[in-house]
Amino acid sequence: MKEAIQLARAILHDPSTRRKWMLAILVLTILLVAGGTWVFDTILASNPWLFIGYWGLTFLFVCFLLLFSLYDM
Repeated sequence: MKEAIQLARAILHDPSTRRKWMLAILVLTILLVAGGTWVFDTILASNPWLFIGYWGLTFLFVCFLLLFSLYDM
């Protein structure tokens, strides 16, 4: 637990590290949106719980990226 807190502080206080994390989250979010729209669309359409879980995870990444962006301002 203590290591996780130290890692979070290091990421938040170092602008270059924070921006690298933001870029990684942005790329992952774009890949999730593209994958859910074109690649996994038939799989997600067949199961409502899978659909909700997948897009819920994508929404969490978007929220996390927005929080990082607000902190960066």
